[in-house]
Amino acid sequence: AQTAQEIEESDLSRRISVNTKDELGRLAATLNAMIGRLEKAFQRQKQFTSDASHELRTPLAVIEAESTLALHKDRPSSDYRQSLEIISQESKQMSSLVDQLLNLARADAGKEQWNFTEVNLGMLITNLSTDVEVLCQEKGLSFQSGQPQDLVVKGDEARLRELFMNLLDNAIRYTPAPGSVSASLRREGQMAVVAIMDTGIGIPAEDIPFIFERFYRVDKSRPHAEGGSGLGLAICRHIAEAHGGKIEVESQVGAGSTFYVWLPMQSD
Repeated sequence: AQTAQEIEESDLSRRISVNTKDELGRLAATLNAMIGRLEKAFQRQKQFTSDASHELRTPLAVIEAESTLALHKDRPSSDYRQSLEIISQESKQMSSLVDQLLNLARADAGKEQWNFTEVNLGMLITNLSTDVEVLCQEKGLSFQSGQPQDLVVKGDEARLRELFMNLLDNAIRYTPAPGSVSASLRREGQMAVVAIMDTGIGIPAEDIPFIFERFYRVDKSRPHAEGGSGLGLAICRHIAEAHGGKIEVESQVGAGSTFYVWLPMQSD
């Protein structure tokens, strides 16, 4: 009881020391397990707050610097326009990050709004392919999607679109020209499997276990705007799991990556 009373939010590393196997021992083990879960939860919360603050600090610093520079003295109109374009770009980056943070906060609180209906994945991939092909052409990449078969799942179409668009956007971002990006859909048992493949830079093996964690970046030195928020893959995993599915990746440095999204199919 004394040990439990001394444990505070600031220090959850302590544990109750009871070496018996009777009711008190089992009770102490249960309390220790609960304290361990609380410790991990507080650590995640602190890390999340720290990472979010860091991510927001960068665009805010750029906006402040550009506005201060523009107001310091009279400049040609072209200089003002350039400053406003930079401020606009950073504002959009920050707005996107805030939206992602709010979505994750709602997910953590269990307050998300889902609209589950029958979704034809083949049609969804086909519709996405039109937009993706334009993005690939702008970067000098080729894109293939073939003719996806009609596989129906129970899901939120808008969130599934967000999931696949995030993966395709990453594939395009990290694939240098003249590379290729592809999207395919197949059935395995009662699961629909969407595969997003690219011939990009790939992911080191030591980073693969962590890429779905919030704010994790493979290349820490990559510029902020180029590297994204580090939340995209975490959101992808959340959407897949909310649909009763999962997401996996196979990758090799210099050879590209393939992300697999497994979703349970709608029963006949």
